[in-house]
Amino acid sequence: MKMIKDTLKVLFIDKCTFQEAAEKLGIDNVTLRDRLMMLQHMGYIRELCTNTGNNTPGCCSCNTSSSCHKNRGNFEGKVFRLTEKGEKICH
Repeated sequence: MKMIKDTLKVLFIDKCTFQEAAEKLGIDNVTLRDRLMMLQHMGYIRELCTNTGNNTPGCCSCNTSSSCHKNRGNFEGKVFRLTEKGEKICH
């Protein structure tokens, strides 16, 4: 639980960049990317649709877009937000 809280706080409360967060947490970028995927899967964060990159407007409203998207696991250019569950653990 501490790892979840620390990761969420560094990214969403302290508002560190991806690279700064990895350095503060003492992990590499791949590990941080894996944590983000896990946090999203667990419902602590959710991706905001920005209609950038390879997503089409239809992907934004599709419940299965994360499983069929070509760049699954690539977080470049994606924007995430804490969910209510994520906010509770941070405060």
